[in-house]
Amino acid sequence: MKKGSLLVLTIVICFILLSGKNSERPYQSIMVTKKVEESYQINFLNFQKEVDKLESLTTFERSKDVFLSIKKQVLTTRLAYKEIEFIFDYYQTPYNGTFINGAPLPKISEYFDEGNVIAPSGLQALDEAVYEDYSLENFNHIKVLAKDLKVHVDHVSEIHLPIRLKSSQIIECIRSGLVRVFTLGVTGFDTPGSVNGITESYISFKRMRKTFMTFEAGIYPEARPKFKSIVNLFLEGEDLLKSNDNFNEFNRLTFLKHIINPLYAELLEFQNLNNIRLEPYKKHAQNYQAKNLFDIDFLNTNFYSELVYLPLDNDKTIYLGKLLFEDPQLSGNHKMSCLSCHNPKKGFSDGLPKSLSNKEGFTTLRNSPSLLNVGYSTRYFWDMRASNLETQVGHVINNKLEFNTDFDAIIEKLNKDSKYLKLFKDAYAGISEKDINQRSISNAIAAYVNSLKSFNSTFDKYVRNEIEDYPQSAKRGFNLFMGKGACGSCHFAPVFNGSVPPFYLDSESEVLGITQGFDSINPKLDLDLGRIANGIQIDKFSHFKNSFKTVSVRNVALTAPYMHNGSFKTLEDVLEFYNLGGGAGMGLDIDNQTLSKEPLLLSKQEIKDIIAFLKTLTDPTGFVVEKKGSFISH
Repeated sequence: MKKGSLLVLTIVICFILLSGKNSERPYQSIMVTKKVEESYQINFLNFQKEVDKLESLTTFERSKDVFLSIKKQVLTTRLAYKEIEFIFDYYQTPYNGTFINGAPLPKISEYFDEGNVIAPSGLQALDEAVYEDYSLENFNHIKVLAKDLKVHVDHVSEIHLPIRLKSSQIIECIRSGLVRVFTLGVTGFDTPGSVNGITESYISFKRMRKTFMTFEAGIYPEARPKFKSIVNLFLEGEDLLKSNDNFNEFNRLTFLKHIINPLYAELLEFQNLNNIRLEPYKKHAQNYQAKNLFDIDFLNTNFYSELVYLPLDNDKTIYLGKLLFEDPQLSGNHKMSCLSCHNPKKGFSDGLPKSLSNKEGFTTLRNSPSLLNVGYSTRYFWDMRASNLETQVGHVINNKLEFNTDFDAIIEKLNKDSKYLKLFKDAYAGISEKDINQRSISNAIAAYVNSLKSFNSTFDKYVRNEIEDYPQSAKRGFNLFMGKGACGSCHFAPVFNGSVPPFYLDSESEVLGITQGFDSINPKLDLDLGRIANGIQIDKFSHFKNSFKTVSVRNVALTAPYMHNGSFKTLEDVLEFYNLGGGAGMGLDIDNQTLSKEPLLLSKQEIKDIIAFLKTLTDPTGFVVEKKGSFISH
C-alpha cells in the first residue's frame, strides 16, 4: 500500500475512534449520502427526459391520437417526478410551487416575477388540461404548458444539480414526504384531472423506502430493529396503496393510523438511535421533534410570529393578553371587548351572521371567525389583510364599527391603572422606553390569541391511539372528507385550514361563489369583493375577486352560522353548497372560482357522515391556558 493511502486510512480510523458514539460515523454517512445523491441525480435526469418527450409530442400535427399520446405521457412524466419530489420540493420549494408542481391557479410570487401574475403552469396544470375535452384551444394550451415546463426544468437542473446532502436532511425529506403523501397525494389535491393520487403516492412511497434503505450501510446495533420496522411499515404502506388504488374507496384513516403516523415517529427514533444529529436544513413550520401529525406541537406557531415584539409563548404576556382581551375599556365607548365577538362558549365566535357593531342597529361587515388555532397562519381576517397576530389587533382597534379608537387613547387609560402598570412592567420592562405602548399591547393580545390551541378532540385522541372508540360514521366521514368530498384538498390536515403542507409556509384563500343565503333555486352572488379589496397591492388581481381565507373547520360544530357572510345556517347547508359545486355549480357566472363547479355527488348519508366527523373535531379543553401550575379559564 502506498504511504499516502496508508496515511489517509490511518487518519480516517483515528477520526472515527476519537469521534466516539455521540456522532454519526463519517465513512458510513458519506456512503449513504453519496448513494442517495447518485440515485437522485439519475432519477432527476430521467424526469427531465420525460419532460422532453412530453414537449416534443406537442410539436406534432394536432390530432386526437396525438392528444391521447400526450395524455399518456403526462401520466408517465408525473410518475417520474414522484421519484424525486420528496427531495426536490424540500430544496426548491418556491420554484417547485410556482413552476413545477404547484396548484393550477394564477400565482403572485415574492421570489419570481415580483408584483406580476404568473399564469398557471407545471404538472398539476397539465394533469388538469389533458383531462379536458380535445379542442384546438386546449391543445395549444397544453403545448404552452409543456414548453414552459421544459424551460423551467432545464433551468432548475443547472442550479440544482449536483445535489449535496446530509443524512439528517435525507430523513427530514422523507418525513416531510410522508406529510405530503397524506395531505396532497391521497386527497387528490395533486391530481385535479386524473385523480391518480393513490398510484402516484405508491411511487413516492416506494422511492422513499429505497432511499431510506441506504442507511443500512451504517447502522448502530441498537438502531437495527428500528430500521427493520421502518422498512416493513413502508412495505405495508406500499401494499395498501397498490391494492386499494380506487380513489373513493381508499381507507385514509387506516393509512394514517397504521402507516403514516408510525413511520413519522419511527424515523425520528431511528435518527436518534443511529446518532444522526438533528440539524434540519430547511426552515419551516413543522416541529421536527413531533412524533405524530396530530400532536399538539406538530406545527410551531412561533414560525408564524417571528417578527413580533416578544415571542408569543410567554406566560406573563398570555395572562396580560387575556385581561386585555376581556377588558371593555379598550374600546372607544367602554362597552365592547374582544369577548363581544369571540365567545369561548361558541368556539370564540359569536353565533351571529355578522357581529354587532358599536353603533346600535348596525353590524360589522362580516361573520366573526373562530380564534381557536388561528395562530397557524401567515395571513389574517377573511380578506387576509393582516400579516400577523399583532397587526391584526390594530385593525380591530381602529375600525369604526368595532373598537373605534386608537392606541394613544388606550395607552392613556392603561397608564392610569396600577394593575396594568405592574403587569406591563413585569412582561416588557427594558424593551422600550415605555412599557405600555402600541407594540406591547398588540403583543400581549396576540400572545393570548396564539395560546388558543385546540388539538385534543375525540378525533385527535383516536388517531394518536389514546382512545379506542370512535364512531363508525365519523370514520366514514373522515375518509370522505379527505377523499371523495375533496374537503381535505383545501382544509389541509392537521389544522384543517388553508395553510399548505408539507411545510405550511403559506395560507390560501378560495373563491367559492358564496351566495346571499343558501338558495340553490335562485342563487345570488354575495357582493363582498373579499381579498381583492383588502388594500394590499399584491392582492389587487382579478383572481382574488370574491376570494376569502380558508379557515379551520376544527370546532365548527360550535361556530354556526357559516361563511364570511354568515348566511349558511347549518353544516347541512354548507355541505350541500359544496355538493352542488359552489356558486358556479348552481349556475352563477364566476370566472375565477377555485372550487370545481362539478357536483361531488355525495349522498345524504355521506353528507351526514362528513358532519359526524366534523363534530369529532370539537375540543373544549383548548379553552384554558396553564400558568405556573394552575389553570386559567378562558
